[in-house]
Amino acid sequence: MGLGGGPSEADDYEWVDLAVLRARRPRRTAPAQSPPAVPPAVPPPDPLADALCALLTDRPLWLSLPVRRVLLVDLDNLRAGPARWRARMAAVVTLARQADSAHLAGQAGAVERARPHLAEFASSAVPVADGSDVADHVLLEAAAADARAALEAGEDGPQVLVVSNDGIFAALAETGPLLVLSPGVDALSDRLDDAATDVLDLSGLEADVMSDA
Repeated sequence: MGLGGGPSEADDYEWVDLAVLRARRPRRTAPAQSPPAVPPAVPPPDPLADALCALLTDRPLWLSLPVRRVLLVDLDNLRAGPARWRARMAAVVTLARQADSAHLAGQAGAVERARPHLAEFASSAVPVADGSDVADHVLLEAAAADARAALEAGEDGPQVLVVSNDGIFAALAETGPLLVLSPGVDALSDRLDDAATDVLDLSGLEADVMSDA
């Protein structure tokens, strides 16, 4: 046993002030709470669009043929006020979902106005430069590519449904059945009317469903 005043056994240890250690220890914080998910806005009911889409679903415009279905939409021809524009875009979406391939084109303003209402087909709408028949030529090139693909696959030419009044689309009758959904038959080209297998009047369909509402 050592005499008083000498080093003690406690001197061999390093002493720590627990109060200081606790002060230095980072405090645990509760995990950040994610804000509650906001459900997507539900669009208000649109009786005209709903009725028009139901009509096109119950009475398809396509022919009952074992060939490809190609939809061409000239957005520049679908001018209408806000309510009818929404209904017409809803009709385009319905027809596009029934088709094997869908092509939409128009001048930049028409495409910008259409895209919010085109659902999964919004990115398919092709804006073109201002000018006569520019969108028509884009659509015709797309239809020609579809016709070539059908022939290469050993199929008959596709049936093409055109939403337009422009006579330039009459040439499509050379590759297969040509169906026309005219935005208004008063402005329908005689050449397109003569070449088409069948013609339907969109403004007439709109009037029918509105009168039944």
